[in-house]
Amino acid sequence: MKDLLKKGFYVGLGAGLLLKDEIMKVLNAPVKVNDKPLEDLRRVLKNISENVGQGVETIKGAGQEEVGHLLDQAGLARSQDVEALQKRIDELEAQLRKKQQDGAKAAK
Repeated sequence: MKDLLKKGFYVGLGAGLLLKDEIMKVLNAPVKVNDKPLEDLRRVLKNISENVGQGVETIKGAGQEEVGHLLDQAGLARSQDVEALQKRIDELEAQLRKKQQDGAKAAK
């Protein structure tokens, strides 16, 4: 869990540094009369939002893996494990009912 928090911190720190660098580039660029700086700013902000989105997805994936690992270590089942077991129980119960019905018919 500690590693997950570290990774999240570093991703956030990296995204912040990228944001700072890109903003400084735009602010230090010479002022132009046309809308070119505005277009550049839009492009920069779009790139930043994409990078942050990718960072969030990376953290989310790492978090899910870490939680799964912790559950495995603790011997706890995940929801998909429980669902698979419930499906198997339902199948076995259906088979048992069918055999009981077939046995009752054969006894008559």
